[in-house]
Amino acid sequence: MRAFAAVALLLAACTQPQVATVTVTAMRASPPVAHGRVAEVTFHSRALDVDKRYFVYLPAGYDTLLRRFPVVYLLHGLGGDERDWIDQGHLPEAADRIGLAAMVVMPDGDESFYVNSVTPADYANCVKLARHDFAGRRETAASFCVRHADYETYVARDLVDDVDARFRTVATRQARAIAGLSMGGFGALMLAMRHLDRFSAAASHSGLDALLYAGPHPYRKGHVQLATDVSHWGAEVEPIGALVRRIFGPDLARFRAHDPAALATTLSDGQLAIYLDCGTEDNFGLEDEAAYLHDVLDSRHISHEFALVPGRHDWRLWRARIPVSLAFFAAHFQHAGL
Repeated sequence: MRAFAAVALLLAACTQPQVATVTVTAMRASPPVAHGRVAEVTFHSRALDVDKRYFVYLPAGYDTLLRRFPVVYLLHGLGGDERDWIDQGHLPEAADRIGLAAMVVMPDGDESFYVNSVTPADYANCVKLARHDFAGRRETAASFCVRHADYETYVARDLVDDVDARFRTVATRQARAIAGLSMGGFGALMLAMRHLDRFSAAASHSGLDALLYAGPHPYRKGHVQLATDVSHWGAEVEPIGALVRRIFGPDLARFRAHDPAALATTLSDGQLAIYLDCGTEDNFGLEDEAAYLHDVLDSRHISHEFALVPGRHDWRLWRARIPVSLAFFAAHFQHAGL
């Protein structure tokens, strides 16, 4: 970036000719942005009993500094894959701009909601189909089919263990955060709340933040209705509803055991750093769930950050918000002395 000069001409107002004084102030050029790099990894997940791929952003300095780094796990949404945050979310550029001194791991979550499904995986039939189509995304059998649909164990255990073994991480819960969008926002909150031994911070962008929230729409504090019958959960958003019912099954208790808003009632202040946001024109009305979770956390005096911002359920919003959650995690790591 070129330095530029501001020139001020000081002219004296008098009857005799005078020489103009020229003052030149040199502006210091902004330092160039340091760039991290992205690595691709394939590893075998015991929980899924297949090989899975993930991408990892390694911050500037990873290759030269003899130190360990905290880790952010970043989950994609339904119909997405492990490249989404790179190709559509521009994650490396966002992390570079804020000078993030942390790794960011982006795994493949298929259409799992990051939960251990009650419906067993049918690997043989999946392979016969050869190609899987959902939400406009096509995947080959090799990248999608699993022998066991235990995605919660895959992320919280297999993935974290592989990252810690392969890279120079600070391998403690205090140095791990997890975030995501939409399905991944739900996954991030759910996994962090159910695995407090693994994660110390979580963020949800446009997430399914209250699995059992039934109304009202728009949200009104003190008038919340929660679902008590999940046999037709999500019937208004098929085929997503049918997918979720296959994953969770017909048991209300199982839904409740994975519902971030229900899990939040078991938290104490300081156990988990939490960030929530959603667009005020979300296509699925998820701003109401975010507002409800915000009030649940407030009622328990659990400190957190919450924002409803103009926007819809799309990448325009998520690209704008990911630097905010990354900065939230950076502050959390710094406060922990990392």
